[in-house]
Amino acid sequence: MKFLILFLTFSLFLSGCNNDSSSNDSEESKSSYSIELEMQRIEKSGFDDIKVIVTLKKDGTGFSGQNLKKVIPKGSVSTVTDLGSGKYSFTISPSATGEYPVTVSYDSSSIKRTAIVLDTNLSGTGQPMAIPGDYVNTEGYEDGATITPDGEYLFVQYGPFYFSGILYYSTICNSSTLSAGYDLNNCHGNTDSELVFDTVGPYANKYRPNFPVGNIVGGELVHLDDLVLSGYFNGIVAFPTVFYGFKRQSDGTFAEPFKLAFNDEKGVNGPFGPSFIMKNDGTVDFVIAWNNYFDGNADGGTATGEDDKPDVYYGNLTLGTDKNLGDVVFASNDGFYSISPNITPVSFTSHSGVQGNPHAYSESGVVKSIWTDDEQVSHNLSVYTISSGTFPNGTWNLVTLPSKIATSAEENQPFFTGTKLYFRRGSSIVSHEYKPTNGSCASGFAHNDCWGDEEIVIGANGNTTDGTIFSVGEPTIATRDGKNYLYFVYVLKRSNAEVSQNDWNINVGFVEI
Repeated sequence: MKFLILFLTFSLFLSGCNNDSSSNDSEESKSSYSIELEMQRIEKSGFDDIKVIVTLKKDGTGFSGQNLKKVIPKGSVSTVTDLGSGKYSFTISPSATGEYPVTVSYDSSSIKRTAIVLDTNLSGTGQPMAIPGDYVNTEGYEDGATITPDGEYLFVQYGPFYFSGILYYSTICNSSTLSAGYDLNNCHGNTDSELVFDTVGPYANKYRPNFPVGNIVGGELVHLDDLVLSGYFNGIVAFPTVFYGFKRQSDGTFAEPFKLAFNDEKGVNGPFGPSFIMKNDGTVDFVIAWNNYFDGNADGGTATGEDDKPDVYYGNLTLGTDKNLGDVVFASNDGFYSISPNITPVSFTSHSGVQGNPHAYSESGVVKSIWTDDEQVSHNLSVYTISSGTFPNGTWNLVTLPSKIATSAEENQPFFTGTKLYFRRGSSIVSHEYKPTNGSCASGFAHNDCWGDEEIVIGANGNTTDGTIFSVGEPTIATRDGKNYLYFVYVLKRSNAEVSQNDWNINVGFVEI
């Protein structure tokens, strides 16, 4: 059993006062208490234990010998040990993967953090944890988590609906008479139809300000029900989503949401996979994948190889401020009347095929390469390198990655650090070390010599028991105070007796690596 020296620390400072009016207690009534909580992962055979270290302070000084109130609904929990100097510890032994919430209170001060237990953790990494606070992991759909390189802003694609609705709508709304296989306009009342039509989670409030509600009527999703092609389909699913950015707070939570989205009343233009390049002027450049359905030209007519798949666009934004990616106008039949984007395609020689989930690798703010995936067809990664000029223009060369990276499994969501390539393979986040001086690798990324063997950084085994974690993905990395943190999403199997389909939920977590 090895105690990891890597740990995650959070502090929540709240004041608590004794309301006893007795003059003898007047000094005590002015005291304030703070609680700090650390979690360490203890490596062992089977599921790793979680060591929780709590620091209680009274008026800024360690406060020992007290009875802490703790609420831990899952796992086997040891007794609390008083370590002195205001520090206390206890250990949680999990019995399965999943979320393990921990709430510790004293007087009126309280702190809550949630550990994430996975099937696989790379030796030496910290304890995975859910993003704390009230703003990020709400009810509803959270996906595509992306952290800025400095760790100050977290972006999450959000929609007020069930993730399982995306997965199962064609089954729930099945039609034997339509070629497309589903009929949205005659689906209400079908078994599990609430997964397709019910809203769940906040929208158009302080947690999700200015969320587009054009496809929400009476608290229900209406999708694009006027789009009908006789004999083929009735209605097109249109789960509304936008990206929200959240600013890091002093207690480690994220709040102050703002939008990175199209001016789209229905929220159906869903760009995905943003990547951010820090600039010296206080703004950030970004790349993002988007499919411009309206003009039929994936590249806006600036390059050859037109298609109708996602492509890489770029823009610039001021962090903390809403960014309009472009204006969308709908026709009366729910079709697009016009789209006027404020983002521009990166000048790849060809945009043919799928360029999804782009990651722009930069050195000192200069973009050197853009990594993409194809989640729709090949399920492999690619990289575009720039041989002349500068981002976003210049001359870009498409590099096909070798068999060590492009395996028979599905690879997507790349993130390149210059020394390692992180991505999702199957239900895990893996990495391969980059070895630029190895063998024939001096010429680029295309040879197996360039890459070390796979390491599973964090992984799930496709668990489908209620409360367990099915998979992880969407890796991005931030560096704060000299430490590297991997941010990711995880898919949790929830217990929901109201539906017969699996109720999957996505949340956002992170781990020190």
